[in-house]
Amino acid sequence: MKLKFEHDFQQKIMIQAFEEPFRIDSSKAVQQWRATWMQELKSWHSPYKLIVDCSNMEFVDSPETQEAMGRMLKFFEGLFLRSITGYGRDQSKGHDQLPFKMVGSFEEAQKEAGARGMRDPKAPVDFRGSIQFQNHFAQHVVEMSFSDDVVVDSLEKMDVIKSKLTNNLMQWHSKWSLLVDCSRVAFTPSVKESWEKMEKYFRGFFMKTAIGYSPLDKERGNYPFPTFRARHAAVAKLENEGMFMGNEAQCRSKTNT
Repeated sequence: MKLKFEHDFQQKIMIQAFEEPFRIDSSKAVQQWRATWMQELKSWHSPYKLIVDCSNMEFVDSPETQEAMGRMLKFFEGLFLRSITGYGRDQSKGHDQLPFKMVGSFEEAQKEAGARGMRDPKAPVDFRGSIQFQNHFAQHVVEMSFSDDVVVDSLEKMDVIKSKLTNNLMQWHSKWSLLVDCSRVAFTPSVKESWEKMEKYFRGFFMKTAIGYSPLDKERGNYPFPTFRARHAAVAKLENEGMFMGNEAQCRSKTNT
């Protein structure tokens, strides 16, 4: 099962999308969904509403699947889930038997959740959508990566990074450092001043430092923060500052592309 997640911490909304066809026909299939969902909850410490793209999901109604779904939803309600709305309703896929409300479109699901202005996960990936965060709460580190090859070359793109990182910080209540995977991102010299201003802004929100790893070559890179060739070297730098435990970093070396 392949699930895609997006979060709007300001509106307290989690979005899940089944990216590949998935058939819920047993308690084992429900357990797969539950386990994947549970992993994503590491980023949440407050009540949230869930919107699910079910267009690739088929539900086989039976006493077993209904009981398993009921147990799963009750479990997550105990972990701050306030409501769940699915969209992409298709009667032929058993969606009318699902134990939560199903609607036709993403816009309808947003309305049901009381949210607005969110990006449909099925929409083509734009610059904002390419930015991804992983929160290492125990190590006080936010790790930023990019799902597509991008170049940060304008104030507008810097504003997008600032906006999305600010949204992510809704979950933070302690000092943190920024770890950047540079393997798919380059910066132009023109945004250096904007990055410095952004760092100054985030220092007011307990940011300690910013460090990158796996940089592109010097001609393409121009990173406005220190970089290390391998991830474990960047993590070691943070570890020396008491910010990241190396044995928990899942380190992996990367070479330049």
